[in-house]
Amino acid sequence: MSEVQRPEQTQYVALQCPSCGSVFRARAWKEGMSCPKCRAGGLRPLPAPGGAVDYVLADRSHGTTAADVVFAEWAKWCGYITANQYNSAVHRQNSELQAGGKARPIHEVMVSLGHMNEEKANGLLGFLAQRRPDSNDEDFVSRVLRQGGVDKQEVQRICGLQREMAGKRNEVSPIGQLLVQNRIIPEARMLELLQEQAKDGTGSLRMALAMSQPAFRESAVGSLTRQVTGSPHVVRNAIVLSAAFLAVFAVWAWALHEPQATAYGRCATCNTWVAVPWTAAGWPARCPRCGTKGVMFAVMCPRGHVFLRDSPFGHEACPECRSDFGRPLTREEFLQASRESRPSGMRGPAAVSPRAERTPASSSAR
Repeated sequence: MSEVQRPEQTQYVALQCPSCGSVFRARAWKEGMSCPKCRAGGLRPLPAPGGAVDYVLADRSHGTTAADVVFAEWAKWCGYITANQYNSAVHRQNSELQAGGKARPIHEVMVSLGHMNEEKANGLLGFLAQRRPDSNDEDFVSRVLRQGGVDKQEVQRICGLQREMAGKRNEVSPIGQLLVQNRIIPEARMLELLQEQAKDGTGSLRMALAMSQPAFRESAVGSLTRQVTGSPHVVRNAIVLSAAFLAVFAVWAWALHEPQATAYGRCATCNTWVAVPWTAAGWPARCPRCGTKGVMFAVMCPRGHVFLRDSPFGHEACPECRSDFGRPLTREEFLQASRESRPSGMRGPAAVSPRAERTPASSSAR
């Protein structure tokens, strides 16, 4: 029996109100629809590159979102960006917000920094918007279980989570990414299995590359160059040009270098609030004070309660109001939380500093 069932995934469209500027998603659009917020008519579809509706509508009022991380990780796994470019893009995205501007989607930041071109970015968004679970997920789960060394019940639990997400979201991550985010398998093992699938002509990595890379078309100049590459003069000139290009690139990279992005949390061992370098994996992080891997990721729910999760991708609900939405803390919120009195540290989700109830802020994208 197949480990991955494939229910029909809900498809959405992004809409925007021309009167109040609100954006939201709906199952369909038709002429004359009214805004549910201001009741004005004239709702119009909002462009969603690649059909990635949830990605476009992600609330970036507080910086990087989970949708941005999903895109950035696949850009890295496809070989389009390096780990340093990943971190510099996240830092630039949050720096724009802190400077009083608006945080752009991470793919726009990467394109503006020259990390990747718009064609690859849009193709990758189209890949992330594909209907899931799919046959690639089914094959990946079969390979994971056949390889062994994992808890079969935990794998099945994540498969169930993926199916549940498919009924609520427009974009659902491939099963391999969900297994890594929930720490069922390490990232290195996921990449090994994705590459193994690609060699067999299947898999999510092969699909991502196929959808984000244009078909090769050799130009007349390229054809001529290929025919004469045996000439010593051509080889020599190519070496000189390559060396010059690398020198220019090194100067450019040094000029654009930015410090690593920061994540905020609290150590469950020494009960200290700390700022640690941002990473998509390796949680709980290592505490710079006591040296243990006990730093939990701090998030804030829509009602302003600050609580802890095992990682940025945890699904633990707020212990105060049971909301399952949480966004990362800003620097100001981190400083305020670190000054307030807090209960003793604990592992897992924990209430840190219940705030006075206020108008709920919009949370991270579903």
